[in-house]
This record gives sequence, C-alpha cells and structure tokens, in this order.
Amino acid sequence: MIRMTLISGFLGAGKTTFANLLMDYYIRAGERTAYIVNEFGEAGVDAALIERRGFQTVDIVGGCICCTLQGKIGTALRDIITEFNPTRIVFEPSGIFIFEKFQDVIRCDPILAGNCEVDCVVTIVDSSHVTNAMLVPGNFFSNQIAHADIIVLSKLESFNGDVNELAARLKPLNERADILAKPWSELKNKDFATLDLGGSIGVDADDDDDDEHEHHHEHGHHHEHEQGDDERKHVHPDVDTMTVQPRGYDEPSLRDLERQLKDGAFGDVYRIKGRVVYCGEPKLLQGVFDTLRIEPDPPEGPCRLVFIGKDLKETSILERWGA
Repeated sequence: MIRMTLISGFLGAGKTTFANLLMDYYIRAGERTAYIVNEFGEAGVDAALIERRGFQTVDIVGGCICCTLQGKIGTALRDIITEFNPTRIVFEPSGIFIFEKFQDVIRCDPILAGNCEVDCVVTIVDSSHVTNAMLVPGNFFSNQIAHADIIVLSKLESFNGDVNELAARLKPLNERADILAKPWSELKNKDFATLDLGGSIGVDADDDDDDEHEHHHEHGHHHEHEQGDDERKHVHPDVDTMTVQPRGYDEPSLRDLERQLKDGAFGDVYRIKGRVVYCGEPKLLQGVFDTLRIEPDPPEGPCRLVFIGKDLKETSILERWGA
C-alpha cells in the first residue's frame, strides 16, 4: 500500500516550502517519494521549485482537481505508481481544494483504491492571513482545517500576534487535530515524525531539543469522512485566474503596487506568483492578499505572473503589472 501525505492550505500559505522540508525528511527516512502538485493558475511555479531538487514530480495546472481536473489526478497517480513505484506520495492540492472531492477520486478508481491510502492530512495555515482566508467565499479554509490531522502554522518568524491565541482560534474548527506552532527553521526529525504516527517510517526521532511543543496523537489517520448536507451542497464558486508577462520592477514600484492591492485596485486578489525581473535580476515574486515579497532562485523559464482571485480587474492588472 502506497501511503499518501496531503499538504493542504489556502493559497500562499506555504505548502510548497513545507513539502520541500517534509520530502527531505522522507528521503532521510529511506522513502522513495514522489510529489504531485495541482496549481490553479497556468504557470507551473511550485513543481519547478521542487523538481530542481531532484524529486520525481508531476504538475497538474490550469484548474482545480476537485472539479474540472478530477480525471487528471487519477491519471497522474496511476502513471506515477506504474513508472516510479514510490513508497510515499506527497500531494499538494490547490489552495481552493475541497477534501471530499479528492476522496471520491481514490474511492472510485479500482487501481487507486487498492494501492493508495491517505494516511495523513497536513493543513498549512498562514499565521498572518488567517482572517483574510476565512473571509474568502467557498469555505475552503474551514474545509481544509476540518479534515486536518495536523495544523502547521507558517510564517511565524514574521508573525507579530500571540501564537497561543491563534491556536485557540483554530482549535474549535477541528478539536482532534494537533497544532504544530514552531518556526520552520527550528523543525527537527521528531516534528516531522508526528506526521507519521510517531516516527514509524524509520527515522530516529529523539532529537535532543527539550521544548514545550507537544503533539497529542488522538487522530487515527482513517479519513473515511461521511459527507454531511453542507458538504454535498458545496458548489465550487468562480475563482478567476489570469497570467501576464510582467514588466521589470524595483523596490519603489513593488511598494506602490502593494498599496494599490490594499486599495482593491485589481479586484479581490488572493494570490500572485511567478518569475520576474527585479532590479535587473530574475527573482521569484510571491504575493498573498495585499502583501508582496521577492525571493531568490526563481524557477527556469519565461517571466510570467499568475493572478488568482475573485472579480479580477484584468484591464487594471495588465496596465499596471504587464510589460
């Protein structure tokens, strides 16, 4: 049986960054790991960031696997099982993923149902944008939290609030889930081992780091959730996406665009990502709601920016972001 780890979380929460860390752990544990990512926009940024580190990668772009691309995820899973024979699959769905739809893909495929088992669902929560994610139509955030075995808080290095208060705010959404509240730069083997029934995949998880981060294993990794009325009535609302060829940017121009994002000049923007030229050099631009940041080591390929949101103002985006 091939064990699957789902890394869910709303757009821009940090799923790909965490997937990198988790797959490094699985490699240390002797797992033969494959990575599948479903990116809602047209540009396959996340898969490129993972693939260049040597992992077996499948990228499914252009929509969400819980509605328009259900057939593609089934095909991708069958192909990667046949060609790569992994012992572990890490699957990163899009940020507007609904858990029950993925379960349907597994259950209804005779090959997958007999060969794959979702044994852990990790939901990444952006500590700085919890309220924004909660307000997005479609119940994506609450659905992802409700089905998590472990809730992992991201971007705590820049979080200015009270972590205990944030954890207390999330806990009523899923009483059974553990919450991992620790800067990712400090994560050790025993933290990753909590994602696998206490470290049963072979890595010695007794790091000598006496801290207060406890994990209670009350969950059972079964994931045979029955669909209630609210889940059966779920309708995937329209989410807009567009791709532009960006102009070159510098710090003043980015801060100006960030101010316009805050003012709603481009519609309800949830996510921006892509390769750009910043101060004359290729960089990775990451945007979450009204916050922009520049990162080094962008993926190879042409400069493109993907916008994801609701009621995107395409003319305004093309005029102010496009080349």
